[in-house]
Amino acid sequence: LFGGYAEPEGKPRHVVNDLLRYDGGSGWQQLQEPIDVTLKGGRVCDNRPGPRLATASCVVGDEMLVFGGWDPQTPGTGGVILDDVWSLSLTKQTWRRLAAPMPGGPASRHVVCNVGGTVILHTFRCLDSVLVWDAASETLKEQPTSGTPPSSRGLHVAAAADGHTLVVFGGAAKDGQMVNDAFALDTRSWEWRPLAAGAGERPSPRAGACAAPLPCGRGIVVCCGAEAGGEGLVPRADVWALTLDDSGGGEWSLLLGEDAPNAPGPRNAATLSPVGSGGLLLHGGWRPFVSTYGDSHVLKVEA
Repeated sequence: LFGGYAEPEGKPRHVVNDLLRYDGGSGWQQLQEPIDVTLKGGRVCDNRPGPRLATASCVVGDEMLVFGGWDPQTPGTGGVILDDVWSLSLTKQTWRRLAAPMPGGPASRHVVCNVGGTVILHTFRCLDSVLVWDAASETLKEQPTSGTPPSSRGLHVAAAADGHTLVVFGGAAKDGQMVNDAFALDTRSWEWRPLAAGAGERPSPRAGACAAPLPCGRGIVVCCGAEAGGEGLVPRADVWALTLDDSGGGEWSLLLGEDAPNAPGPRNAATLSPVGSGGLLLHGGWRPFVSTYGDSHVLKVEA
């Protein structure tokens, strides 16, 4: 787990660049403390990525890749959107800043996913293409796509439904309008198709949800996020599965409602990651303008 907002008890919320590892037996271990990358004399530390949130990262082989994000910097300044790309050796726990930045310019609130060994990055700019990681040159390359793509959006989620299908759900346009549509990208043909576009039950329009592969089938799990309410953002705690069928379609099903026993509280901006045997680890998140969470919960999904 890298970066994000931290809110120690009794202290203001601030953005960090620490590194943590979760072990099912012993819980969380901090591997690297947060640091200020600006050194005395104005020099910049180049062996650690700076503090950031709304970044995108994924694991491929024995490295974790981190792409862009947002550093809020001094409150009221708007901060800076980033375009840097970093590689973390998972065995040595050392960082390298890669030479080539993200093509197309800085990005935050984007998604990246490892789909059967192919690393795919999707930003608000990706209308007729996606960005694919080329390990040999350590660069992102534009991959043209066809079909019906997602509209321009950020704060969406993505996960691998199987070894060749990326699924994207939800998010918000630049004007703040939230959506609850889902799309699948076949990495064999690079063709997009809409999923579960009928009138059936589905998650509400939301942004800042979290997603992971469905442990017991072809599909993804989506949970939490925030809706647009009359007085601001309304966090959610429901859990959904989007299951793919053999005809190329998909169907939503509600796994857990808001009042499920032992369920974590409503939140957005949490993480959801496969862990253990068929488990999904939900960690952290934010109850908008109320509190930042540091709790962890394991969700078991059975066929």
